[in-house]
Amino acid sequence: MIFVNPIARSNTDIPNLAVGYAATMLAAERIVDYNTMPEPADRVYEKETDVLGISFQSRSLSHAEEIREKYQAKFPNSRIRSITTALDVQCCYPFLAWPETLIVDTPFSDAYPFPNYELFDSFPVFQKHWSSGEWHYPLMTSMGCPFLCTYCQSRNRKWYPRSPQNCVDEIKQARERWQIRSFTVMDDCFNLKKDRAIEFCRKVKDLGIEWYCTNGLRADRMDEELAREMAASGCTTVGFGIESADPAVLKAITKGETIEQIESAVCMAKKHFASVSGYFIIGLPGSSYEADMRSIKWGLEQGIYMSFSFYVPFKGTTQNDRIFYGDAARPAGNIYPAELQQKVYDFTRGLSWGGVNRSISRVIGNRFAILGKFGLRLCIKYCLLDIRKSANKLRRILS
Repeated sequence: MIFVNPIARSNTDIPNLAVGYAATMLAAERIVDYNTMPEPADRVYEKETDVLGISFQSRSLSHAEEIREKYQAKFPNSRIRSITTALDVQCCYPFLAWPETLIVDTPFSDAYPFPNYELFDSFPVFQKHWSSGEWHYPLMTSMGCPFLCTYCQSRNRKWYPRSPQNCVDEIKQARERWQIRSFTVMDDCFNLKKDRAIEFCRKVKDLGIEWYCTNGLRADRMDEELAREMAASGCTTVGFGIESADPAVLKAITKGETIEQIESAVCMAKKHFASVSGYFIIGLPGSSYEADMRSIKWGLEQGIYMSFSFYVPFKGTTQNDRIFYGDAARPAGNIYPAELQQKVYDFTRGLSWGGVNRSISRVIGNRFAILGKFGLRLCIKYCLLDIRKSANKLRRILS
C-alpha cells in the first residue's frame, strides 16, 4: 500500500495527521506528501501498488480526483481508495470519502499508535524545521467538540481525549527520535475539561519544552488558574477562535460565548503569554461589512494578532461545490455582497505574519492601512506587537 496526501494549498507546515495514523496502523509502505513537498509532481506514478490510499480534505478534493484519474489510467489493476479514520476533521476542514474507502474505525484514544512521520516522503523537510524550532510538532490530545457553533465541522460531536501521560510519551519520543524543539496542540476543544488540561500542563512542565495552543482554546473556559498552569509549563502562544466581535453575530452562530467573556479571556491571556491571537471569519450569518470592520477595530483595541478567513457554507463533496472556508476560499456573498467581503479581507491581509501569501511588504502595507483607517494610536499599538514578536523570535534563535 502507498498512501497520498494531496495539495491543500495551506498549512504546509502541519502534516496530515489522519494519514499519518492510518499509514502507521495499516503498515503502509510510504506516504507521498504533496502538500508539504509538491515536487516532483509525478513521483506517485513511478511505481504500481496493490492499493493506493488517498487522504483528502474538502480543500484538497480536486487534486485527489486528479491523482485518482491519472493513476487509474496508468495502473488499471491497482485499487484506489479514500482513507477514513476516526479523525475526520483537522484544522476545521473535514476529510471526505469516496464510496470505495479504507476504514480505520478504532476510536481516537490511547489505542492509537504515535504517527510514524518517517513514512512521509517529505519527512526530511519536517525534521529540518522541527529541529530548528521554525515549525512546531503537531499534537492532538483530544478530538471532537460538544459545542454548537454553526460554521464548524467539529460541532456537536462526542469528545474523545487521550490521557495526558500518553500525550507526553509522544512528545518524548518525538524529541528523542526527531529532535523537535516545540509542539503545538491541534485539538478541536483543548480546554473542555479544566482538570485534564491542568494535568497535561503539569506533566509537560517536566519536559522543559516550549509549546503553543492556538487550536481549540475556548475563551469561556479559560480562567486564571489554567492560564498560569499553561504558562508555567512552557506555553508561550495562545489563540482564541473569536469569529466576530459583534454580539448579534455570536448569537446567530450559537458560539456559546459573549463578547465580555472573550474580552476577559484575552486580557487574562495577555498577562501570561508572549503572544495572543484571534481568529475571525468574514461574512458569518448576521454579519455585515460594518460589523466585520468593527471586529478589526476591536482586535486592534485588544492588542492581539488577527487572522481572517471567509465563511463559505459547506454544501457537498463535488468539485464544483463551495466547500467550507479558509485561505483558498472566495467570499460566498450570501450574507452581504461578495465585493464588500473581499474589501474586508483585503484590508486584513498582512495583519498576521503567518499564513498564505504573507510577506514583509504586505505587513508594512497593512500597518499604513491601519494608520489611514483607524489612526495613529491603534497603528502604534499594533506595531508594538511586531516588535515584541521580533524579540521573541530572536530569543528562540539565540537559544
